[in-house]
Amino acid sequence: MFSKIQTTPENVLGVLVTGKITKADYDYLNPLLEAHKQKYGDLRLYVELHDFQWPDAPALWEDLKMTIKYLGPTTKLAITTETDWIEKIAEGAGAVIPGMEVKAFHLPEREQALVWASA
Repeated sequence: MFSKIQTTPENVLGVLVTGKITKADYDYLNPLLEAHKQKYGDLRLYVELHDFQWPDAPALWEDLKMTIKYLGPTTKLAITTETDWIEKIAEGAGAVIPGMEVKAFHLPEREQALVWASA
């Protein structure tokens, strides 16, 4: 499930990810991304993962469509997690996606991640 995190710097869209993501979750997330992009011209994202479970196939398709749509406008992506493999995947993606900075943080480093994403 996705939910908006209210306690982020104004120019950062914070998203809490918990449990299993479904196609319907993207119906909630996409309007948040679009509104943030319209207001700020780019997307600076803070994503906090708790109890993450791999999405089902329809959700993966929605994720791919969303990624393609917002790839250019996304300039920074801070991910906080307690899962090492997610950190490695995130930072690997950041190394190969032009124009997007991606940095992974441990959950206790939440404040540092927010500062980094907002700068």
